[in-house]
Order: sequence, then C-alpha cells, then structure tokens
Amino acid sequence: MKSRILWRMVLVSVLLTLLTLSWVPTASAQSADQKLATQSGLGTKQLDKDKLPGKLELGITVASVIGAIAAIKYL
Repeated sequence: MKSRILWRMVLVSVLLTLLTLSWVPTASAQSADQKLATQSGLGTKQLDKDKLPGKLELGITVASVIGAIAAIKYL
C-alpha cells in the first residue's frame, strides 16, 4: 500500500516537473531588462540633487542598520 502511494507521488512530481519545464521561455526571448539595456540614451539621465537623501537621512539609515545588527546579535 505504501509503495503504491510512493509511486503515485513520484509520478505526480515528474508530471509537475515536466509541466513546469514546458512553460519556461525560450532563450531567444528577451526579458524586459534586456530590452531596456539595449535602448539608446539610457546613460544620459541626470540626478536631481534635491531628491537625493541628505546627511541626516543617511545617518539615520546607518544607525538603524547598526541597531538591527546589534539587536539580532545580542538579543
């Protein structure tokens, strides 16, 4: 009885694996990232200095990371 259930589980696993592999896109298909990378003019974007984080935000971020590491390590 147990061997029968085991064979059924193996059969279902193999069928699911084959079904999943059949849905994998082909290598010739380009992903959205590859399409964006091949477009021209992407390297000319200028950063807006007003939208970048200031020293206070960076300090809070660094302190939060150090605090999280300390909490995980010592608690």
